[in-house]
Amino acid sequence: MKHFKVFLFYFQMEKADLVKLKKDISLLRSELNKLNEEKREKLKEILKIKSDIRAILGKVKEFKSNKDSFSNELNELKKDRDLHNKNVHDLVSSVKELNIQSAEIEKKTKIKVNPLSIKEKIDKIEEKIETEVISFEKEKKLMAEIKKLRAEFKNSGELFAIREKLEKISRNIREEREKGNSSHKKIIEIFDSSKEKGKGFKDLFKNLDKLRKYQEDKQKEIDEINKKFDVINSELNPKLNEFGRINPVLDENKRREEKKAREEKILEEKSKIVEEKLKNKGKLTTQDLLVMQSRLKNDD
Repeated sequence: MKHFKVFLFYFQMEKADLVKLKKDISLLRSELNKLNEEKREKLKEILKIKSDIRAILGKVKEFKSNKDSFSNELNELKKDRDLHNKNVHDLVSSVKELNIQSAEIEKKTKIKVNPLSIKEKIDKIEEKIETEVISFEKEKKLMAEIKKLRAEFKNSGELFAIREKLEKISRNIREEREKGNSSHKKIIEIFDSSKEKGKGFKDLFKNLDKLRKYQEDKQKEIDEINKKFDVINSELNPKLNEFGRINPVLDENKRREEKKAREEKILEEKSKIVEEKLKNKGKLTTQDLLVMQSRLKNDD
């Protein structure tokens, strides 16, 4: 009986340790669960950040592609503008040469009237004769005027050819200037648009830097969580090992205690039967004697 009390004492002591261990393990596991949940939230945030970064990188790639397209378009427009400007320069040089030739012919022939204006007058008079109803006398006068003008025009034929070239070149100069100005205007528009988009491009990189810094900060927070997790886990593992050591012992002790209780109950019942036989002076069997012997041992 004395040995059983000692055993019971140690059993109760280990049971108390087990209760404390269970409480400690539960608290530590609760802390680990909180850390895991916190880590999951941080990872969700990082995934969102990475998604935003990919979206910005996509816009950067698109911008660079458009920039290459702008560069090609600008180069073509610059070539076109420069070509028209060169044409204007060449045509102006031609005008200067023709003006010199025209001045020399005017000086030589002493023609003061512009041949082109003579031609225009002839055309107007001929149109008037053909379209209007006029008297015979007036028609004769107009025909005489045409004859005179044609004579003047014939004498200024060389000058007329030069002036006609000048007129044509002047039209070409206007057309080339308009085309050159149109290309230059488009260049300015693309530059302005590119400048505005360039500002947006800078904003993209600013946001990209912010997101990467934010991602870095979140990763540091996760690293800190992992460190805390490792510390708590290092504290939990020995307790789990201790729990694994004590719990089977307690379970075995419990089974032994229950077995002993059952045996004692059986012995008690058998002892009552033996006592009843003794009272009635009945004959004891070998089994009855063994029961009495076991009872005496337990009483010691």
